[in-house]
Amino acid sequence: MTGWSLEAKADEQLIAEVLEGNSASFTELAARHRSRIERLCRRFFRDDETARDLAQESFLRAFAALRDYRAEMPFGGWLRAIVINLCYDELRKRRRRPEELIADFSAPEANWVQLVNDATPEQIVGEAQERREAYDLAHQLLDSLRPEDRMVMVMKETEDMSVSEIAQALGWSEAKVKIRAFRARQSLRKQAERMLKLGANAAVRS
Repeated sequence: MTGWSLEAKADEQLIAEVLEGNSASFTELAARHRSRIERLCRRFFRDDETARDLAQESFLRAFAALRDYRAEMPFGGWLRAIVINLCYDELRKRRRRPEELIADFSAPEANWVQLVNDATPEQIVGEAQERREAYDLAHQLLDSLRPEDRMVMVMKETEDMSVSEIAQALGWSEAKVKIRAFRARQSLRKQAERMLKLGANAAVRS
């Protein structure tokens, strides 16, 4: 949970002030965590406006539930669980069939499809944080997953969350997380192979 609890003591003080009626302290608290929250939302949605809207909704939910917060968990971890569940709900609303999601590739994406020969889909997802074309390709792969599989894959591969942390955030058993992770890897490999075939066919036509 690196990076989510470094300011726990200061967060606790601000939370106490909010609960005493000082709403301005929540503005400061939100500003402190906003970049992390928006970055997490972008793990699931590549549209910046969607990510910002979900981040804002996460803070509204956190503010409304603040009296339920318990200091045994760092505020950042508690807030992250709210974000994760909000993104999960949004993914389920947007669920589409996989065949609708594998579209024509841009030239950079077509080049990155060749990564499937040398890299696992998990590595592509990890690489997505470094290069835009890999980011777009990774999201095409992730868009093909069931929402619960996508949640697990993103949390494991980009947030470096453990099985127990994922289970706690989503309210699942650890066994369910492991099953979903296995299914996500299988589905990613299947879709990556399909994308590779489409890329090869496109190259032949050109």
